[in-house]
Amino acid sequence: MNLFIDINTLTSISTVFYIILMPLLFVFWKHNKDIEAIKWWCIYPIFRILNSIISSDSQLYDEEAWIYASNLAVIISDSFLMIGCLKFSKRKVNYYYIAAFIGLFIITCIVQYNVDTLLAERAKSVVLFDMVTIAISIYALLHLEDKKYALEKYFTLFWISFQLWTFAFWFYIDFDLLNSAYALWLNFSLAGVYISHIFIIGGLIILTTAMRKNQLIEENENHQKLEANLTIALRDAQIANEEKIDFLTNMSHELRTPLNAILGFSESLKFDYYGTLNDKQLEYVNNIFAGGELLFKLITDLLNLSNIEDGKVDITLEEISLSLLINKTKPLLDEIVSHSPVTFDIINDLEEQKYNKAVYVDQIRIKQILMNFVSNAVKYGKKDGTVTMEIKEYDNRYFNISVRDDGIGIKKDQFENIFKPFNRAGNEKTKIEGIGVGLSIAKDLIEQMNGEIGFSSEQGSGSVFWINIPKSKQREFPLLEENQSDNEIKSDNEIKHDH
Repeated sequence: MNLFIDINTLTSISTVFYIILMPLLFVFWKHNKDIEAIKWWCIYPIFRILNSIISSDSQLYDEEAWIYASNLAVIISDSFLMIGCLKFSKRKVNYYYIAAFIGLFIITCIVQYNVDTLLAERAKSVVLFDMVTIAISIYALLHLEDKKYALEKYFTLFWISFQLWTFAFWFYIDFDLLNSAYALWLNFSLAGVYISHIFIIGGLIILTTAMRKNQLIEENENHQKLEANLTIALRDAQIANEEKIDFLTNMSHELRTPLNAILGFSESLKFDYYGTLNDKQLEYVNNIFAGGELLFKLITDLLNLSNIEDGKVDITLEEISLSLLINKTKPLLDEIVSHSPVTFDIINDLEEQKYNKAVYVDQIRIKQILMNFVSNAVKYGKKDGTVTMEIKEYDNRYFNISVRDDGIGIKKDQFENIFKPFNRAGNEKTKIEGIGVGLSIAKDLIEQMNGEIGFSSEQGSGSVFWINIPKSKQREFPLLEENQSDNEIKSDNEIKHDH
C-alpha cells in the first residue's frame, strides 16, 4: 500500500468536509456574534484547508519550504481553536503568550530548515507544539458546566483528545513514518486525525447551539422570576395604594371637622362678634385663621387627590359660553391675587362671536384648575410682578387658556416631574407653601374633561401653564350675565374657601 497516495486521498476528503463545514461556522457567527468564540473557530478550518492543499500536492511536498508552511498552518489552526475554547469557557486569553508561542515555532522551523532536519524530527517538533494547544483547549472545555453541556462537552473533548492518542502512537514508533511495517497503522492514525478534525468542527457547532439553548432557558427562567416578582410588587402596590387612599380619606374627613370649628370661631373673633380685640389679639387671631385656611386647603387637596385616584370624582360636563365661564371665574381669581402685591391681567385675544361660543366642560372643575394656576403663579412669581391670563383659540376643537408669571421658572431636569403628585419641582426646601398635588389634580381633571394640559418654562424668566378646553359641537351661547344658581354659588364658595 502506497502511504503517499493514501495521504492524498485522506487530505482530499477532509478538505471537502472542511469546505462544507466552514460556511456553517460562519453562519453561526453571523447569527450569534455575541458568542466571541465562534469568530476564532471560523478561522480554524481555513488553515486546515491550507494544510490539506499543501499536503495533497506531491510536488509541493517535495520542497521542504512548503512542508514548513504546512506545519505552520497546523499550529496556527490549532492556536485559533485554543483561543476559541478559552473564550467559550470564559478563561483569560493572553495574546502575547500566544504570539510568542507561534513565534517560537517559526524560529524552530527556520533552524530546522537551515540544518536540513530529517522528517521524523520535523514531525516530532510539530506534534510537541500542537500538543500544547490541544492540552489548553481540553483544559478550557473541561471547565464548562456538566449540567449545561453534558453531551456536547464530552463529544468535543473526545475528538480533540483523540489526537493525543494518535500522537502517542507516533511517539511509540519514534516517528518512523516511512517504515512499511507500520504502514497500515499509520494510515489508520492519519485517518483518525483527519476524521477528528471534522468531528471537532461539528462539536464546536453543537457547543454553540447548546450555549444559545442554555441562554434561552436562563432568560426564560429570569423572565418568569421577574414576572412573578412584578406580580407580587403590583399586588403590594395595589394594597398600599388602597391603604393610602383609605388613610387620606379618613384623615381628611376627621381633620376637616375640627378645622371648620377653628376657622368658624377665629372668623367670629376677627369680626368682633364677641367683643373688640386689641391689636395683638387681632394679630394672633388672623394668624390662627390664615394657618387654619392653609391647613384646610392642604387637606382638601389630599382628599381631592385620593378621590381622583380612587375614581370617586364625578365630572359633570355641560355647555356654557366661554365668556360666562370666565366672568364667573374672575372674582375667585381676583381674590387670590388680592392678598399679594401682584398685578393680575386678563387678555382676551378672541373676537366677540368666538368669545361667546359654548364650551363643553365641568365649569366647577375648570374654575378649580384656573385657581390652581393663578395661585401657583402668585406663589412662584415676583412679589411685585404680573400674572397674566390669556384666552385664545387653539384650533377648531379647543380654546386655550394660559396663565403666565414672571417668577423663578422651572429647571429643565424637573420638567418630567411637574405633573407628578407630591412633587414641587425642586422647591421642597423653600418657604413657599404647598405639598405639590395641585398640578397633578389639574391634569387628571382636565383629561377627564377630554381637554389637554401643558406648560413651558425658562429658569429665571417665569412659567406658562395652559389648558385646552373642548368647544361645544352643538351651539353658541350669547354673551349674557346670567345669575348663578344657588348650587353654583355654593360650589364657588367651596372652591373659594378651599383656596
